[in-house]
Amino acid sequence: MPAVIKLKRSETALSIPQASDLEAGELALNVADGKFFTKTTGGTVKEVGGAGSVILNDVTSNGNITNQDIILNGSRLVFEGALENAYETFLTATEPTADRTLTLPNASGALATEGDALAFAIVFGS
Repeated sequence: MPAVIKLKRSETALSIPQASDLEAGELALNVADGKFFTKTTGGTVKEVGGAGSVILNDVTSNGNITNQDIILNGSRLVFEGALENAYETFLTATEPTADRTLTLPNASGALATEGDALAFAIVFGS
C-alpha cells in the first residue's frame, strides 16, 4: 500500500501560516486557495510559485502590468512626491459597509475635497 504524505494545511480562504507554524523548508497548503507556503531560513513565510509570490514592488519596479485586481487589506497608498521628506499624501478607505465604486473622470485636473469650499460648492451645489 502506498504511503500518504499530508502537508500542514488549512481550508480557510486567505489563511497564511504563521512563522511559528512551520520549520524552515517545511511546506504548508491552503486547500481553499490552492496555494503552497514555506518558511525561509530567515524565518519569513513565503508563497511558493504562483502570482502571489510576486510582491507589488517587484511588479512596479520591473515595469510589469497586471490585469488582476490589486487588493490592499487595511493598507493605504502612499505618495511621496518629488522630494523624499517628512510629508506624504495617503490614499485610504473608510471601512466599507457595502461594495462601493469610485470612478475617476476621463479628464486631467485636480480632485475637489470637502476642505476646498469653492470646488466642493461647484461639484455638489452647496
